[in-house]
Amino acid sequence: MRRSRPTVIGMALALALGGGLGGTALVPAAAAVPAVAVQRSGPASMAVQQAGDDAIVQHYEQLGGSASFLGTPVGSAYDIAGGRAQDYTAGTIYWSPGTGAHEVHGAIRGRYLAFGGPAGLLGFPLTDETATPGAPGRYNDFAAGSIYWSPATGAHEVHGAIRGRYLAFGGPAGLLGFPLTDETATPGAPGRYNDFAAGSIYWSPATGAHEVHGAIRGRYLAFGGPAGLLGFPLTDETATPGAPGRYNDFAAGSIYWSPATGAHEVHGAIRGRYLELGGPAGVLGFPLTDETGTPDGVGRYNHFSGSNAGSSIYWSPATGAHEVYGAIRAQWAALGWERSRLGYPTSGEYGITGGRRNDFQHGSILWHSASGRIEVIYTSIPPALLGVDLERIPTAQKVVALTFDAGANDAGLRSILATLAANGVPGTFFLTGDWVNQFPSDPALIYNAGHRIGNHSMTHPDFTALTDAQITAEISSAQRTIEAAGGDPLPFFRFPFGARDSRTIADANAAGYAAIRWTVDTLGWQGTMNGTRGPGFVVQRIMASAQPGEIVLMHLGSNPDDGSTLDAAALPQVISQLRAAGYGFVTLDAALG
Repeated sequence: MRRSRPTVIGMALALALGGGLGGTALVPAAAAVPAVAVQRSGPASMAVQQAGDDAIVQHYEQLGGSASFLGTPVGSAYDIAGGRAQDYTAGTIYWSPGTGAHEVHGAIRGRYLAFGGPAGLLGFPLTDETATPGAPGRYNDFAAGSIYWSPATGAHEVHGAIRGRYLAFGGPAGLLGFPLTDETATPGAPGRYNDFAAGSIYWSPATGAHEVHGAIRGRYLAFGGPAGLLGFPLTDETATPGAPGRYNDFAAGSIYWSPATGAHEVHGAIRGRYLELGGPAGVLGFPLTDETGTPDGVGRYNHFSGSNAGSSIYWSPATGAHEVYGAIRAQWAALGWERSRLGYPTSGEYGITGGRRNDFQHGSILWHSASGRIEVIYTSIPPALLGVDLERIPTAQKVVALTFDAGANDAGLRSILATLAANGVPGTFFLTGDWVNQFPSDPALIYNAGHRIGNHSMTHPDFTALTDAQITAEISSAQRTIEAAGGDPLPFFRFPFGARDSRTIADANAAGYAAIRWTVDTLGWQGTMNGTRGPGFVVQRIMASAQPGEIVLMHLGSNPDDGSTLDAAALPQVISQLRAAGYGFVTLDAALG
C-alpha cells in the first residue's frame, strides 16, 4: 500500500518551481506551502498518487514498455517535489498534476539530476527527450527551462530570459548553436550568461538578455566582458545602417565590425562625437583602432577608416572630442599630431569660403578647394614677441620676408602674384577689411597661391588716436571679414601708417596678435615722384638694408597721382639680387620659432 501525502503540498511545490534565474528569481518551495496543507485528508493524497502512477505506467507503455530505451522498472514509484517518479534501468519518468508524465534519460537526465531534478532549478519535465529540429542533438523542456545535448557539446541547461532570447534566435538550429555552459553568474558583474557554440547571451537586471558573437564577441571578451570596460550588452549584434558591417551597443560603449576593418570598440565622448557624425555610415567610416591613449599621455583617440586619407577623433580633458580627417588630418599628422605646435583640435572640420578648416589649441589648418592647398596658421605668440613691434625676424640665417600691404587698390596684385609664383617665393599679405570687401575675390587668389595673410585693421586709421575699445573693434572686424573670405590673419598684425605706442601694441597682443613692423619700407607707394624714381629705387633700398631676418614692406596698390606700381615692377629684380646675395625667402611664420 502506497504512503499518503497531502495533495496541496505537491501542487504548491510545483507552482513554486515555475521561476528561474536569467531574469526571474526562484521562489523557495517551503515559502509557498500554505499552513493548512498539512491538515488535508489522506484519501485525497492517495487519489493524486494513484493518478500519477497510472499516468506514469500509461506513458511507459506508450514508449514501448520494457522493450523501450528506458528498460525495466527499478523499484517502485515514489513521491518527489509534489509529484511522482519511476526509475528505470535507463531513465526516469516524472509526473506532476500540472505537467503530466514525461521521461528524461541519458546525459540530459544526468544534468537534470545535478540541478536537483523536479525539486531543483528546472522543475518537472514538459516533454520527453526529443530530437532538436534542424540540428543534430536532443533536448528536454522543463517547467522552468530546457536542457540541450549534442555529441560535440554535451548537456547544458538554459532558462529564464536567456532561454527566451536563445529561442528567439532559433535555438540549437539558429545563430548560436548548442549551449556550451549552463547559465552562470558573470564573474565580477551582477548578471548571468550562457556560452553557446557560436556566441554568448548575457543578462543583467538593467539591460535584459542580448547575444554577442563572432569577432565582436572576441573583442568584447578581450576587454573583460561584462566586468570590463564596456559592461553588459544593450543590443544583439545588428547590421550597421547604411554601411556594410555589424555592431553591438553595450552599457558603456559599442563595438563595430566590418570585413575591411575588423572589430574595434568606441566609447565615451569619442563615441558621442562619432555618432553625431553618423557613425559608420558617416564621414569617418568604421573604427580602425580601439580607443587609445595619446603618446603625450594626456588625451585619447580612435582612428577610423574614412575616405580622404583617413580620419580620427581626438579627445583631451581641456578640449573635448573633435574629428580630424582628409587632407587636414594628413597635414596635422605630418606636423606631429597632438605633440605638434598646434596641440589638440578644438573644433571638428567645418566649411569656410572656398574650403574647409579645423581649429586647434594653438592655431588652425585650412584647406583651399580651388588649389588643394593646405595652410597652417599658428595663433600662439612667443613671449619674445609680446610688447614689441617686430622690425626683423630674430635669426642668423640669411632669409628675407617679403610683405605686402593692401589698403588702396589691387592694381599691382596680379603682377606680384605672377612674379612670386614664377620664382617659387612665398609672401605675407596684410589686408584691411575694407580692401577685402572692395575686392572680395582677391583673398582667394592670395590663399590659393600659397601665401600668408595678416591683419591690417578694418578701416586703416591711426591707432594712437583710438580708444582701447575702438582698437579692439578695428582688429576684430578685420579678422571676421578676412575669415569670411576664407582665410585667417592670426597672429600677425601691422599698424596702419606704422603708428603705434606701448598701449596700442598691448591691445594688439591682447587680441591674439603679434605686431609686425618692417626693416625697410621701399617707399614704392610714393610713386615716381615726378619721374625721379623708378623700380631701381626700390631695389636699391631693399639691398641696402639686406640682413638676416630682413622684413621688407611693399604695397599692392598704385600711386593715386601717377598710377605707378613701382613695387610690382621692381619685384623680379629684388628676388634676383637677394638670391644672388645668398638669401632665401620665408613668410612671417618664421618669426614664431
